[in-house]
Amino acid sequence: MNIKRLLTLALVALAVVAALAVLISDHETGDLGGTSWTLVAYGPKDAPIPAEAPATIEFENNGRMDGWTGCNRFFANFRAKDGRLSFVDDGLARTLAECDPATAEGAQDAFFHQWLGGVIRYAQRADRLILNLEDGQIAEYVPAP
Repeated sequence: MNIKRLLTLALVALAVVAALAVLISDHETGDLGGTSWTLVAYGPKDAPIPAEAPATIEFENNGRMDGWTGCNRFFANFRAKDGRLSFVDDGLARTLAECDPATAEGAQDAFFHQWLGGVIRYAQRADRLILNLEDGQIAEYVPAP
């Protein structure tokens, strides 16, 4: 499959997801709705890796969220309740840019590709959001400027 065809398919998929997002009803957003965060660390809970590339996550009041790994965008409809974050309506989607794993952007992207979308518990304070992912992995954020 050539690059032009792949990009066209990716754009069509994004358009379909965007159209569906408009039609999907709002979900319970708990204390995450209306918040935006910047990644500061990720990886094993006992030895997190400092974020070296810009990465973000934003939760809208209407139950939609999106983020940036440093290389790819991800987006979903979410539900947040009692410290638990789940993705609804077929889960998490992401763009498909190829990321060099030897770069900070690529390392972050590989981490999020592997861990984001599984079971997520979260803890939010005024100055931090910590996503507790499977197998002791975390993603730690501070409020976005």
